[in-house]
Amino acid sequence: MKHTTILLSILAIAACGGKKPAPEAPKTPDETGDSAGPPPGPTRKAAEPTPEPVAPPPPPPKSWRAQAELKPVKGAKLKGATVTFAQEEGDATKVGSIGWFDGIKPGKYHLVVHEAADCGPNGSKAGKPMAGGDVAFAAVKGESSLDVVPSSALPLDGSGAIVGHALVLHDDRRGKAGKALACGAIASAE
Repeated sequence: MKHTTILLSILAIAACGGKKPAPEAPKTPDETGDSAGPPPGPTRKAAEPTPEPVAPPPPPPKSWRAQAELKPVKGAKLKGATVTFAQEEGDATKVGSIGWFDGIKPGKYHLVVHEAADCGPNGSKAGKPMAGGDVAFAAVKGESSLDVVPSSALPLDGSGAIVGHALVLHDDRRGKAGKALACGAIASAE
């Protein structure tokens, strides 16, 4: 029986291939399905940070332009000129001219905004002066144009705008507007 046991052992070993199977290579987490990470699939890019919104630049300031063609009133011995007004939003109105009042004598004068829309004969229908509408200036010999920034406001837009009113050139009488010399209506020059 001893031989029988040995024979059976040999046959059992032969039936199994006689060798122990080689150990398998360790499996990767992807092959086992036991991974702790995301399931296999397309790779995702990291989300890019959203850029901070950029405020648009502020709009440019508004600007207004107006002018008045002043013509001499009857009896005045000077040549008319065009008085210009320019205003940037938030700034004072600048007063200038295209040309000069040829024949005007050196001295003090006033450009006065009146309530009426036109001058009438000799500037007599220009109405009462508007509050704050007096621009005093001095004429000097050889002057070729006017360029002043009035001390009072002369708005070209909104409440109290001077557009649509009469502008009268007056001589100076003891620091105040005197006799009318030229007149014209102020119109928008946009």
